[in-house]
Amino acid sequence: LYRQSLRAAQQFETYNFRKYFYRRARDRFRGLAGATDAAAADSAVAAARAELAVVRRQGALNRMFAHRHTVIEADPRYAGGARRYAE
Repeated sequence: LYRQSLRAAQQFETYNFRKYFYRRARDRFRGLAGATDAAAADSAVAAARAELAVVRRQGALNRMFAHRHTVIEADPRYAGGARRYAE
């Protein structure tokens, strides 16, 4: 589910949306790692699944109505999306 969430986040054409949903997925699952209550963890996973469906739909819409790239997106070093920056 974590990998699917990260992949869905990478489908956004818009840099800001792509980075926001990438961070949101990462933070959500980091919070789940410390969960001790099984019921709370199950409800959080269900919420993550529902959010994944929404992110996938929104990513498709974002690709359909893509806009011009921002300055940072035009730089080839950052064109890969979620690539970890070594700089």
